[in-house]
Amino acid sequence: MENGMTNAEFDAFLEAIAELIEAKATTPQEAAEIVRNKKIKA
Repeated sequence: MENGMTNAEFDAFLEAIAELIEAKATTPQEAAEIVRNKKIKA
């Protein structure tokens, strides 16, 4: 069984975060908070 994400899955994950930032963040600090909250917990 493979560990981690495929490139396509990772690209989709990044795109989802980018879309969330575009829709919600109004400052760089808000954008950073969104990214930090979406970090994958190991």
